[in-house]
Amino acid sequence: MHRVIDNPLYKRSLEESDPALWSPTDVEALVTPGPAPYHSPRGRVPAFPEHCPLEWWLEKLQVMNCHEDGQISMFSKIYDLIEYTMQRVARDRQVSVVNDGSPEIEVNGGGFSIPFHLGCSVDDSPIFHLIDSFARYEERRQLVPDLEHVAQDEVSTDALDVAALIAQAANQKEWSSGPDGIYKAHVLYPTSNYKKLVLLTGWVPYKTVIALREGHEMLEPISLSREIIDVPCDPHCDWKKIPLFQIIAGLIDESVKLSAMRL
Repeated sequence: MHRVIDNPLYKRSLEESDPALWSPTDVEALVTPGPAPYHSPRGRVPAFPEHCPLEWWLEKLQVMNCHEDGQISMFSKIYDLIEYTMQRVARDRQVSVVNDGSPEIEVNGGGFSIPFHLGCSVDDSPIFHLIDSFARYEERRQLVPDLEHVAQDEVSTDALDVAALIAQAANQKEWSSGPDGIYKAHVLYPTSNYKKLVLLTGWVPYKTVIALREGHEMLEPISLSREIIDVPCDPHCDWKKIPLFQIIAGLIDESVKLSAMRL
């Protein structure tokens, strides 16, 4: 029997149910530590074309790392790396990977969009969502105009990231849910210096998706694990052995298997 806890959002008004307004206490109540250590799946990285933009992006990141360049500039190159590698892996696997935009979470009868830079899926089966502190800040500033930007906190779990994991789990309801109706979802975001990425993996019980949507008094907690990944910046290394690329390939393979289980 799964552990059941009080729903921290029980009887919240529709406005206060917005994940952008969830407090750290709400998040602490919703989540529990997952398997430790957890290592995300690794997949085979295909060969890259001889003349491709990958080398140029890696060279740029190498220079930026040495000179502590602007965060927005670094993130744009990280985004390019991830999107390009994702499409190369998808082509190798003969599947189509699309950017499905912002996911939506339902809480207490209301629907709320989650901000993201990149939301990837295979046949509507989510792979991961990429976000950073600026995207979260812009979302919250719509509700709190005088809000100040806060740099990424690698230790604490952001409410919008948890909401994204829940939204991904809800999107998977049309597929086989896995053991005990628990869905695995992923969020990827950079650390404060943009030299590493955090892969946040959540195991979300589908009963919790329903409990939040319908405003139940009790729910099952969400298990979370983190994995720290180096942002690659060596254009001369073996690209097929870069951990970030292997993880992207592994997550795509995982999503392809999930989409094949569609009922």
